[in-house]
Order: sequence, then structure tokens, then C-alpha cells
Amino acid sequence: MDSFNKINIDFITLRDNILNISGYLRCKNASQGIYGVCNGQKILPESYDYPTRRDEKIFNFEFRVPVSKKPVKFDIKSCDDVGHPIRFRKFCNMSDLSRYYVKDNKIVFYDGSFNVVDFSYFEMFSHEMVELSKIIKKRPDFYMQAIFFRLIRLILYPFWKNRKIWIVMDRKTMADDNAEHFFKYSIKQNDGIKKYFAIHNSSRDFKRLTKLFKDKILDCDSFKHRFYYMFCDKLISSQGTEYDLNPFLNKNYPLMAGVSNLDFYFLQHGVIKDNMSSWLRKYDRNPKLIVSSTKDEYESLFDEGYNYGDKVIQLLGLPRYDNLDNSGLKKQIVIMPTWRNYITNRQELLNSEYFRRFNSLINNKKLIEYARNNDYEIVFKPHPELTPYLNLFDRNDYVQFDLDKKYQDVFNESSLMITDYSSIFFDFSYLRKPLIYYQYANDYHYDAINGYFQYKTMGFGPVIDNEDDLVNKIISYIDNSCEMEEIYRKRVEDVFEYNDHENSKRCYDWIKNH
Repeated sequence: MDSFNKINIDFITLRDNILNISGYLRCKNASQGIYGVCNGQKILPESYDYPTRRDEKIFNFEFRVPVSKKPVKFDIKSCDDVGHPIRFRKFCNMSDLSRYYVKDNKIVFYDGSFNVVDFSYFEMFSHEMVELSKIIKKRPDFYMQAIFFRLIRLILYPFWKNRKIWIVMDRKTMADDNAEHFFKYSIKQNDGIKKYFAIHNSSRDFKRLTKLFKDKILDCDSFKHRFYYMFCDKLISSQGTEYDLNPFLNKNYPLMAGVSNLDFYFLQHGVIKDNMSSWLRKYDRNPKLIVSSTKDEYESLFDEGYNYGDKVIQLLGLPRYDNLDNSGLKKQIVIMPTWRNYITNRQELLNSEYFRRFNSLINNKKLIEYARNNDYEIVFKPHPELTPYLNLFDRNDYVQFDLDKKYQDVFNESSLMITDYSSIFFDFSYLRKPLIYYQYANDYHYDAINGYFQYKTMGFGPVIDNEDDLVNKIISYIDNSCEMEEIYRKRVEDVFEYNDHENSKRCYDWIKNH
């Protein structure tokens, strides 16, 4: 639906007795702004700047409306006195076919105005009947499935509304990230909370995790996953994309908007070092927690473009760091480039400098011969997005392509890492082992130039832009038994806030108490 000449709602949340309504007005006179009217009293919004919404026809806003025991009636009006209609964006917890949700013993609903009233089952039942009748009348795609799940929720809500349920997940098809390590710690805590880990049955990790955790594993997008998602109060993940998290998203999501009142806690996939505000923006993500690990990363998340408050961003450390050690250390060099989002198919990869550079490196005769003569193994550990295209690479009899080992095992075993822009270098340097940045060009999809992390002055290893110098530097590290140089060791010591293997505990304690 076109967003022009409309008040577009990004999200509506009720947290700590504050109703947050965020969105944007898009029209010719958007610069004049908007205002709110709460129970007859005028309220001005906060206005934000987003890198992806820098347009003179767009006015970004967020209202923070205190909620007390009295009912709230709230309207949004434009300063140009034009009655712009309300439009709910895709990931909003309201839609044209689902205009209410329940949270903190309150019901939030839209009937031309935004309202907050005390919860009663009769009130909930009345709203649900209105929504079901609209769905039945319009009969959009997947409407029967939506009716089925909504009726289950309606019937069971009085019995399930006070249950404490957490769903934890990494990628749908891959575990062994911060969420799995957090889950292993959290299920050992005797707190009365039901915890489940969601992963798709097609994943290589599914059987392993099912063997470990049995009925605590949810097959992603299954009936059981969707059932618990409706009654879940906390969703905890290393991934921040709605497509990875919401099991209803591929089944006409607007039909199920608001059926879950969960809060989202973002454990992160790694340490943020570049300006990622074009992706990790409040208007799409709106998590209750973003975990940070270094002092610089923490401060960078308050830069322009993200727009999160200090309650959301917490310096706690990544849970997966708790299992980092140098157990099993051996003579092994690992090559781990990150992905490039502009590559969308096989031909684009073949034509890319990214492919040519790393295909050449893993077949470099001088490197292979020197490693062989010094008993060093070479392992190529591809990014998950690269794995479907591995048959395009030239193979030799020495460099191993590793698709099976867990990342932590690779970090613990390897003596030297070569990467480009991947934030996994934080994991590796956490172990005080040397790494090299192979940055042949500024071709990364995030802004690595203007981010707070400057590789040449803050990095944990040398930055090299050509293969000959890279191979020579690898050889010099082999000759030095892969000892981290003192300049880089000191940088590592200064960067990390914690080195105590209690990151999972800190994350667990914060999430449990918030």
C-alpha cells in the first residue's frame, strides 16, 4: 500500500506503563509535523533522523504516552490540518484486520483513536469477534489458518496468560551462536520459566540439539512453535530480522498481528564495528535489549541513526564468548571472509572481485607450500551465505573446506585468522591470537569507512590490500610461532569490558529482571 499522504505506524508498544507509538508522516507538507491529543491534552512527539528516511516529505515521530489506571484515548493529527489516514506498516503489531493486542493486563486497540483500557476477558472476546468477522468477510490468503490459531489463543488465554515462556533462537537453519550458548546457561537456572529453543528440522544442528534438550526444541514454523509463540512473553535471539523470528510471517502476517505480546531481546550476532543504522534501526527492530560487548561499540549505538535509549543498550558481553579458550590449539590457519549483500546469484558471485580474490588466495602455491613444510593446516570456513556456491571454487589437495565444525571449535583450535570485514575477528582476538585483515577494496555492504572502528588505528592485526603482501605476512607469523604482536595485544586488552566468562549470566540476569 502506498504510504504517501498517510500517517504510517511502525510500532505500538506498551512497556513500563508507557504507550509508545512510532511512525512517520509522508506528504508534501510533512515538515510541518504532527502532534497528539491524549484525553483532550495536546502532546508533542520526539522527532528522529534515520539514514533511510532522509526525505523532506517525511516526518519521523515517536509519542511516549504515560498510562495510569484511567483509560487512554489518543489521536494523532497533522499540523497542516489535513486528516491523513492511519496506515499500519508490515511489522507493526496492528493491521487493518487485527487492531488490538493485550499487554501488562491492559488492552490496546485502535478504533479511529488509539485506546488503552484495563484488561477483561469480555473486552478481549468482544475485540476478537470483531476481528474474526472482518477476516471471514474478506477471506484473504491463509484466512482459515489465521482463524484456527486465533480461536485457540482466545479459548486458552485465561489459562495461559500468566505463564512465563521464553523462546530462544539463532538462525532458523543454524545454531551455535549467542542464543544457543545463552540457552545452555539459562535452562540450568531454577526460575520456573519454560524455555524453548527454536530451529528448523532441516538444520544440521537440529538432531544434535534435540538429543541434548529433547522436548525443549521447537521445530521452526511448526504448530508447536506457533502455539508457544502466541503465549511467549520473551523472544531472545542472536538474529534481528523478523523473517528469522516470526513463525507466522510467511502466512499473511497482518492476519496475526498482535496475537503475541512478547518482548524481543537482541543478543546480537557479533560486535558492531561499522555504522549499521541503515539496518539496525529502531523503527524496524524495536527490541527491549541490545547487547553490546566493548566500550566503543556501546557508545557507537547512541550515534545518530539508531535512536535507541540507554535502557535498551546494555554492555553485557556476548554469551558465546564464555566458551572461548585455547583448548585443542594446533598449527592451523583459518580463512574466514564475510559475505557481500550485493551478490544475489551465482553469476554475480563469479563476476565479483570478492570471489576472484579469495579463490586465488586459497590456491596460492607459495602459501600452500610454506604451510605444508611447516606442518600448518589451512582451513577455509565460508560464510553461511557462501555455502551454496562452494562448487564454484577451485579445489586443491591441501586447503580444507570446513562446513561442519562449530565456529567456537575453529576459533579455539586455530593459531592465525585471515578475514576481511567480518566481526568474528573480535571472537578470535578475544583469545589473544594474531589475525590479518585482507581488505583488497572498500566493497563491504556496511559503512566500514565512517564507522567508529578504524581498522588501521584500532584493529587487532595489520590491514593488507594485496595477495603477495598477505602471503608474506602469513609466513612471518608462521616463523614467529603465531604470536600476537604487542601493539595488537594491548588494543585487545583495552577494548573488552569483560573477560570473566560470565556474559551469559549477565544477559540472563538482565532479561529475567526486565
